[in-house]
Amino acid sequence: MVEAPMSRRPDSDEPASDEPGHDGEIRGLPPEWGTIVVPDDLRDLADEISAVQAELAGRPPGRRRRWPRPGMSAPLCALILFLVAAIGSLMVIVLPKPNRPPRREPLASPSVAVGVAGGLVPPLSLVGSDGQGSSLREFRPSVLLISPAGCVRCAAVRNQLIEATDETQLTIVWITESKRPVTEVPGLPTGRLVSLADPTGTARAAIANVSATEPTAVLVRTDGRIRRIVPNVPDPAQLRPELAALTIR
Repeated sequence: MVEAPMSRRPDSDEPASDEPGHDGEIRGLPPEWGTIVVPDDLRDLADEISAVQAELAGRPPGRRRRWPRPGMSAPLCALILFLVAAIGSLMVIVLPKPNRPPRREPLASPSVAVGVAGGLVPPLSLVGSDGQGSSLREFRPSVLLISPAGCVRCAAVRNQLIEATDETQLTIVWITESKRPVTEVPGLPTGRLVSLADPTGTARAAIANVSATEPTAVLVRTDGRIRRIVPNVPDPAQLRPELAALTIR
């Protein structure tokens, strides 16, 4: 730090005074400061002012004070967590759940005869659209729609069954008494529709109460047991409660 010009003079016995003397001196200050002389013209201090300004300019800037952020209280944190959990639970309830195909259970061993209500589906292997044989017992739970040759309303019933099982995602096995299965049905979800060919009518002969002229729906449970045989299928929408029950063992 550059000090203002000072000049020492011998101590005198004159009383101390805060008023400047006739020679510009300021008296009455602490002795260790020495004698301070105020010039008549402040321009005489131009060099000292420049030196002080240069010294101040060369100093590193002071650190800014960072105010601490106020922390959240425990009750506030608990309230926020509670709101997040409540909103998450509400979204799980309100948002639509994706439809998933029902799970297939192990094959049951009932004492009832095969091909009747309460018994297992007959172990028939029919040809699919890929040319390979498929066992009827593989499709569980499902609805076997047996369509005799020359059936007029079987295609309409098939479409209605697809719509009636949209929520349960059941597989519709369409068994037609033809040489080849239907490979493509425009406008229908092919993932839930399986087409099988049964030219000799073995399924109609192996399952009880199947109509020879009208469509018959065979409701198959998750464990392969037949829940109900519905000949001359009415409006499939009337079967919704029973269709939903097929997914329950």
